[in-house]
Amino acid sequence: MRIRPGPNLILAILGLAMLSPFTFVVPQVAWILLLGTIPLLAITVREFQLVQGMFAKVEISRRQPAVVGRNVSFLSELKIANQGAKDIIGVVRDVLPSEAVPDHQPASIKILSSGVVTTTTELRIPERGHYEVGPVWLRLQGPWQMLEGQRSFDCHESIKVLPETYVSKEGLSEDQRAQLLMLDKITRARQQGVGTEFESLSDFRHGDDPRRIDWRTTARLGHPIVRRYQIERHRDVMIIVDCGRLMGALTEAGSKLDCAIDSTLMLAEVALRHGDRCGVGFFDDRVRGYRTPLSGVNSVHTLADSIYNLQSEWRESDFGAMFAELQLRQTRRSLIVLLSDIVDVETSSRFRTSLARLVKNHVILFAALRNPLLEQVVHSQISSLLHGSRKAVAFELLQQRQKALHTLRHSGVHVIDVEPSELTVPLINEFIDLRCQNLL
Repeated sequence: MRIRPGPNLILAILGLAMLSPFTFVVPQVAWILLLGTIPLLAITVREFQLVQGMFAKVEISRRQPAVVGRNVSFLSELKIANQGAKDIIGVVRDVLPSEAVPDHQPASIKILSSGVVTTTTELRIPERGHYEVGPVWLRLQGPWQMLEGQRSFDCHESIKVLPETYVSKEGLSEDQRAQLLMLDKITRARQQGVGTEFESLSDFRHGDDPRRIDWRTTARLGHPIVRRYQIERHRDVMIIVDCGRLMGALTEAGSKLDCAIDSTLMLAEVALRHGDRCGVGFFDDRVRGYRTPLSGVNSVHTLADSIYNLQSEWRESDFGAMFAELQLRQTRRSLIVLLSDIVDVETSSRFRTSLARLVKNHVILFAALRNPLLEQVVHSQISSLLHGSRKAVAFELLQQRQKALHTLRHSGVHVIDVEPSELTVPLINEFIDLRCQNLL
């Protein structure tokens, strides 16, 4: 417990200090100072004991969600109970992460004897990650306001900040949900008859392929029976996320890495619901993590724990180490979904070579996340010579980028080129489309 003087003690000390010069003129004033100091000291000691007793009778507990969405408001509630026989007056302050908005809000409280007070603060954290909240500091006044005591209470809690569209079922806009729903209906209509995995036997209907007739069953039952097939399940899907320098660029929906992680979790949930196995890997200049494919819808929480705290450390991306990891650990033919960006033909040569080699054993879907700043510069008006030079450089970079993507497409890589904030729907729809084609 920390002790500091209260307002009344400060006033009393100032009063005695103002009287002290008069002792040189009137010696009897010294007796007045002595007689005033002794009771003041006694009262201060007694109040110190009372403040200690107040803190011994106070209990603080916290209630808040363990998982929240990025930049989504949530409530943090502190419950302060006074189990003593005296009322207490003070100020409570919660220690919040520096990224939280607002950072801290001290609240004045008054708790009656055997009473309880609850303070509620609305917070939001604009950045993904793992954060610690607490401790809670409580400052109490003594009954005579001679002293103020301050003490911390160990109310630490962990909070995970995940992408908002993954946490919230309403995260996708109405237009996005409509696009996904439309394609999902088409997918369900095409589930039977396009795959090679046997699903069931059923009566022959007009329009069925005669080559699918099961003649043995037809002969036994006396009427035509056809075999129904479905798209193969339990395929491996590996989602690889680039955490390098290019993914740290800011967009309207956070950084490009924020958008990539958001879409990764949504895609993983779709893949797991379709019966596939899904894993994730992430890299910059080295492999920073690798989670082998898992099955079951609940596995999406395990994948979320693996990547929700990823941050771009502004290192140059090197796909070579991740390529070697995939070659070593992913021997089964799989769908490799890579979320990254590409700059030009020269600097991305090794990257493209690695993808071209992976295409021989896997199906590769490369989601190229555009840099919104380059688009803004290219479409802006020229106001100066410097601005014109910037526009020329940006235009050249975009041309080089398109050439590199064109080369990737010709090498057999499936490419989608999208704005980072619009990645989720095209990525999921392209995944479903590839899955319907039975390329695995």
